[in-house]
Amino acid sequence: MSELDLPFEAQVNPAPNKRFQETVVFVHHFGGGLRTTLRHMRLVNNLGFDAVRFELQFNKMELSNLFPITADLKIGARNIWMEQVEAVLNAIPGKKILYSFSMPSLGALGAMANRHAADISGWVTDGGPFLQLMRASNNLFEHEYDVKNPLLRYLYSGASYFAFGFGTEVSVPRWLEELPKGFPVLSIRGGKDPLVPCSAINAVFNQVDHLALEKLFIPDGGHLDGLKKFASVYEPAVKGFLTKVGTPL
Repeated sequence: MSELDLPFEAQVNPAPNKRFQETVVFVHHFGGGLRTTLRHMRLVNNLGFDAVRFELQFNKMELSNLFPITADLKIGARNIWMEQVEAVLNAIPGKKILYSFSMPSLGALGAMANRHAADISGWVTDGGPFLQLMRASNNLFEHEYDVKNPLLRYLYSGASYFAFGFGTEVSVPRWLEELPKGFPVLSIRGGKDPLVPCSAINAVFNQVDHLALEKLFIPDGGHLDGLKKFASVYEPAVKGFLTKVGTPL
């Protein structure tokens, strides 16, 4: 597998010494891109996993992104992301592991649910998925976009919730139920995350009890900075999970 035939940018990163059947598929965070998963890609490559990264569409706070709609007329960025993740999963032969970040983790969850997690050996999810979407959006505008006016933050948060897609709170429990019993998940959270509190992630996973859920809690961790700032705890946890769920060659 040297390249993928997809209608958006995707990159295949083979392991220098392939030791596992699975390909790790990265779903970067909102506002991120190929480069923001580079450090994580190198981690899994060094463990012996091939990796695939791709660019999410509707990935920035722009006026042109306020009305994302799919080809079958589903409104919301989460539906665009679900379609993209599904397209990538369908394009890659063999077993896969999903590795997602922050809000687009909901798109990753929806994509897995649509496929009943077929050929998915496990899921690493960092800083997401999460509910309490208005709260998280308000945090985003306050801490990332430095919007100081509370009323403006509320208005922007409402618009971003519409752009992301109504009905997420209803869809999440249904998506989770589509994952098989004992499906392995490693959920990574930061205790000092200014955008996504642990309670917002718990609001997702507390809805079911049939997953094989492991948690990595980094007390001083912020948003998605675990590998960069706390590698001594992040790397062993990810390595242990991936090598456990991966299929040796």
